[in-house]
Amino acid sequence: MISSNLKTLLATFFIGIALSQSGCHLAVQERGFLEDSGGEDLLSSNKLRVLIDDFTLRYASHIEQTSDQILAQAPSTHVRRNALLWKINGINATFRASARKDPMGAFLDLWILVKQTDDLFDRESNALFGSFSLAQLNGHGKFNDRLLKIQKTIGKDLPKLNDNIELGESFAADFAANFPIDNLQFDRESATSHYIAAVKEKSHETMEVLGRLESNVDELQGLVRLYAEFLPKQARWQAELLSLDVIEMSPLTDSLANLKQTTLAAQAISQTVEQLPALVDHERQSIEIAINEQREKTVAQIEAMRLNTIDQLQQERRIVLESVNQERVIATEDLKQQLDKTLASVDQLSKKRTEEAALYGEGLLILAINEAKQTLAVASVFAGFFILFTGWLFTRKPKHDHPNSVNFYSHESSQANDGYFKRAG
Repeated sequence: MISSNLKTLLATFFIGIALSQSGCHLAVQERGFLEDSGGEDLLSSNKLRVLIDDFTLRYASHIEQTSDQILAQAPSTHVRRNALLWKINGINATFRASARKDPMGAFLDLWILVKQTDDLFDRESNALFGSFSLAQLNGHGKFNDRLLKIQKTIGKDLPKLNDNIELGESFAADFAANFPIDNLQFDRESATSHYIAAVKEKSHETMEVLGRLESNVDELQGLVRLYAEFLPKQARWQAELLSLDVIEMSPLTDSLANLKQTTLAAQAISQTVEQLPALVDHERQSIEIAINEQREKTVAQIEAMRLNTIDQLQQERRIVLESVNQERVIATEDLKQQLDKTLASVDQLSKKRTEEAALYGEGLLILAINEAKQTLAVASVFAGFFILFTGWLFTRKPKHDHPNSVNFYSHESSQANDGYFKRAG
């Protein structure tokens, strides 16, 4: 029988092997339509998602800024209402298109939205926004150019559907032409319902799903952060739209029309007041007297405050001057002490250097005298040796092997040498 501890150990060992074999799935990166299409030079889905998020924010900001310009310039309530509808529904449609799970699908849906919006403005810009420029509405075509740049970044050979339809600008333009939008509610046809056959189902293992969960959550958080910037504005825009709708209601319109009668009544009251010049003149004089009294009181208070302020400033100035003088005296004394210390240090250093130079010169002189004495003693010794050696050479007598032979040391020469040494002596 196998013990319980051994069973636990074996179970832990096999679980570790299973996790090590499936660990590669945890690091699997998100794959989308671009990766599954098989192109080698295509952009990755993660990088395409970054480009889509940037485009989404830019396009939503364009809608907001252009609508604000229309609201600031348009006097018509109809045009202002359309500008609010474009801000509310257009930005929502932009974020819905960008929120598609597959980045390639989000890219195509955004392009379709841009094409549909431009087509709507081409047809009905005057009816919707009056004389507002069409170039300003569609951003002078810069957003379509930006999407073209993203298409070039994806790669040369774009992915295709089963019927060999290339997923690019032509696909977005054809779909926008077949399914246009007719109003600013942005009720758009979904491309998924028409190309459901092109969506491939995937089978994922548990570990692979867990590995991609973090990246999916990060993408969702990024999109939510982008849309969160517009949420407070969306509430304000909805309130403005509601107020415009309330103004256009017939009961309120009738009430506003009755304002003309109120204006006439006000004019009648003003005429009545003009017929009472004495009362008006009395009130005017009373007001002037009250204003003069208040002005005098105010001037007196201001003058008192001015004098008080000048006095305080003078006192502050005296305090500051006294403090500066004290600081100057202290600084002068400190500098004087520092100067005395420096001069004393320099004097001591000069004396020390002079003494060191004297001691050094005396040492050199003694060393030179000792060297001279040693040299003289050595010269004297050599001179003595030289004199002794020379004397020894002259006093030395050579041996005579042949007595009969005549040489340099003959008798005559010996006598001559004796005479020489005597004269020398």
